[in-house]
Amino acid sequence: MQRRLMVTVLLSLMVLSGFHAVAQAGTITVRLPHCCSVDSHFQAGAVRFAELVEQKTNGRLRVSIFPGGQLGQETEVIQAVQTGVLEMTFIGHDPLAQFAPMVTLLSLPYLFESHDQAFRILEGPVGKEIEKELARRNLVVLGWGNNGARVYTNSRRPIESPADLRGLKIRSPENPINLAITRALGGTAVAIPYGEVYTAIQQGTIDGQENAVINIYPAKLQEVQRYMSMTHHLLSFTVLLVNKPFFDSLDRELQAAVREAAAEAMRFQRQHVETLTDRLVQEMQQQGMQVNWPDLEPFRAATRRVHEEYVGRLIPRELYEMVLDSL
Repeated sequence: MQRRLMVTVLLSLMVLSGFHAVAQAGTITVRLPHCCSVDSHFQAGAVRFAELVEQKTNGRLRVSIFPGGQLGQETEVIQAVQTGVLEMTFIGHDPLAQFAPMVTLLSLPYLFESHDQAFRILEGPVGKEIEKELARRNLVVLGWGNNGARVYTNSRRPIESPADLRGLKIRSPENPINLAITRALGGTAVAIPYGEVYTAIQQGTIDGQENAVINIYPAKLQEVQRYMSMTHHLLSFTVLLVNKPFFDSLDRELQAAVREAAAEAMRFQRQHVETLTDRLVQEMQQQGMQVNWPDLEPFRAATRRVHEEYVGRLIPRELYEMVLDSL
């Protein structure tokens, strides 16, 4: 509560002091906060974007990066970008569903075969529909990146089929779809903060958890988990966002340069995450983690009911069918 108050006061002071995009000597400086550390894939993508923006605009536009949640957590930052208190952010896709429920589409289990397939679809009519909905809320999508594929780890056995999840207490984030996926697969879904997972595993409060490899390794869960099963039950995405009135205020040359920089930076970020994931899997194996790649068809079949639960409610059926037609 105290942190939220401090962030609110800070953002309010930015508005009162006119601390928007600052134009000095022909240079516009914008702020781009993200949630994660300076050695994260978020920072890698943000830094590449900042470099490309400065190059492509000949220094007319510069990006100042604020890592580690310095300007607030993701939901707070999205609100700040929406209202123009901040110009940009680089976030995971999940919190956007609070602003545009159709974004829940991207969290459906096994909707896409791979991130590459998903990016192709997001760069077509499906992505345009989502982006139009967000633009109505003053959020312009500049690009989609890779936030990893979620997998299961646990201390008791490899997950070769959904039956292996039965009797296991699995931590998932406090997100209805994540919890529904674990339940559909037969596990007992437990919602606890990610920062408490390591201790909860040590103490036997939970048997395991689900997340992307790029998040599992920094949390050092390989120290307290023996098995990692590459179920890839949910693909996660990053999103580069800019405030619409601010973006519209830029001249066409600057807008084009920003979009070009975003496209190149997101291609770089996607490859960075793929390479990093492969390397971290190998490192965890070397540290004693047993990794298995199960047949995914039984997992797909077991989680189809999660689609039925959300399509037609939070997710427009027409949009869902557009995805199926594009696969």
